[in-house]
Amino acid sequence: MNEKTILIVDDEKHILTMLEMNMKARGFNSLTAESGEEALEIALKKSPDLILLDIMLPGIDGVEVCRRLKEDERTKRIPVLMVSAKSEGKDKITGLKSGADDYVTKPFNLEELYLRINAALRQVELLTSSPVPVLLSLGNITLDKEKFLVRAADEKIELTQTEFRILLILLQHKGLTVSRERLAREIFDLSPEEMGRTLDVHIRNLRKKLDEKGARGCEIITIRGEGFKAG
Repeated sequence: MNEKTILIVDDEKHILTMLEMNMKARGFNSLTAESGEEALEIALKKSPDLILLDIMLPGIDGVEVCRRLKEDERTKRIPVLMVSAKSEGKDKITGLKSGADDYVTKPFNLEELYLRINAALRQVELLTSSPVPVLLSLGNITLDKEKFLVRAADEKIELTQTEFRILLILLQHKGLTVSRERLAREIFDLSPEEMGRTLDVHIRNLRKKLDEKGARGCEIITIRGEGFKAG
């Protein structure tokens, strides 16, 4: 048994039932919610290990739910996988900007969804158990792995689990190019082809947050045809 609990949020009962059955078959415990308000309430009370969150919800939509989860100290570290019938690039960007750790479009392949769930849960485990120095720095950026904290000088930078993990890997190899394939495999357990443009959106959001908080001497550089490096 996985002994992990997944909160499934969707207003379509047949999808909710199907996902709940499949998650239980994979050994997960599951909680369900049919609205944004209910999802927020359950997340605060039950602290699930991961949230599968549909965008199109009655009342508070999934994007706003995700924003609130990531702004709350009690729920900000729970990985969120956004699930939506919206497949346009701008919709994916909106979802990831709200703080989602990944984005899956309907109709989805259950095996791929399961891989993405495991990858998101694995990120959390790696952040808490991998033998990486607790403090990493470059320029005026300091990353504290133990406290899940990034600062530019004295300015705190709020990152999602995925953005934090990307920065962690790049700082571990500062000055060296980390391939797109390695980032896709280590963070999402997927190939670059399976990832699509999701990795680029996370990199773009990470760069924006670093820039907005006055990062100096720590730039995320694209090495065309190869990958990225922190320098």
